Amino acid sequence: MTLENSTPPSGRSAEWAAALAQAFGEVLGRPLAEHGDADARYGAYYGGNFLDEAELDHDPVWVGRAVLAGEETVGPAELLLTPPGDTAETELVFDASRSLFWVDPRELPDTLAAFGADLAAAVAESEGGQWRGALLGADLGRIAGQHGVDLASADLPRELWTLWQGRIASGDTLLDALCAATGLTAATSPELVPAGLGDSADEVEEEAHELVAGVADPALRDYLAAFCDEESHDLALVRFAPADDEGDLDEDEEEGEFDADDDEDADYDDDDDDDYDDYDESQGGTVVVRWDGAVDQYEVTVRRVIA
Repeated sequence: MTLENSTPPSGRSAEWAAALAQAFGEVLGRPLAEHGDADARYGAYYGGNFLDEAELDHDPVWVGRAVLAGEETVGPAELLLTPPGDTAETELVFDASRSLFWVDPRELPDTLAAFGADLAAAVAESEGGQWRGALLGADLGRIAGQHGVDLASADLPRELWTLWQGRIASGDTLLDALCAATGLTAATSPELVPAGLGDSADEVEEEAHELVAGVADPALRDYLAAFCDEESHDLALVRFAPADDEGDLDEDEEEGEFDADDDEDADYDDDDDDDYDDYDESQGGTVVVRWDGAVDQYEVTVRRVIA
């Protein structure tokens, strides 16, 4: 599967894009235009305990030369969105080149000392950036290629690399990221929206249906209701407020310089926004929305990103 096959469909009409944007505005509780400026970039990421427990965070499929170069996508069958009811489980497609890896070169043999030194330098350089020491897959692959190292080799230490956050393949707009996070990337028209809740609508809390009551298209409204239940054990919604009233990152945040002592200042203080979690500036990026799956076993997070 090539990366081109997973980019935002060219068949998405302006009318359908507007309908999707309006629908996700209902989910987020504010129009998409209020999240960042027009040039802001976003991504949808999959992480959590399940990656480690299923040993998927060390699966060699993530570190092939072509996938780290962004020439091919990754589609592990085990990684699914699992909303409740009749909504079908959605298989996810990932861009390993823009996924995030923890790297530990300390156990490399002496014959790979130069490779380890370059990895350590890249990690040190990224410490002051958005991802706090994690490496993009593209950087990991570039360094491995320069040294002729096959990252999938069984001869390398297992902990040399660990997938932390798999980036779901999509374009860079907020709408692209939200569609990727909810399995709607290929839905280029109302007719292609996956089956919704159907007779199992009562499995979703009434508040979730109320949240999307303003979505005009019935198929889209029914489908997204499954992604709006804050109490769901299948896929629970966690919304976040913007960093400020403008929804923009400040200068320090753009440079990845965060101070844990400033958490209270980062809260979104608005009497009408009690449904929002505190603004999350942990581990890099501005969180827009998150879904916690299978009782906190995995998370799908949409973030504003620098890279």
